[in-house]
Amino acid sequence: MKNNEGYPDPTASKAIHEADKLPKHIMDVVHTLKLVAGMVGLRIKSVELEDRKSGKRYTWRR
Repeated sequence: MKNNEGYPDPTASKAIHEADKLPKHIMDVVHTLKLVAGMVGLRIKSVELEDRKSGKRYTWRR
């Protein structure tokens, strides 16, 4: 990411990257699903999960 003057802006780039990360407990589920699918010769292309309490949706795409 670059600032208005065209110079690299590592602070903004890092902040956006961190904000886009899925929470660890969600990534743990995705990892487990990928392992199980791999055991039977399948590949996971995307996963959409919804928290039952909060209603928040999490999407992982390959």
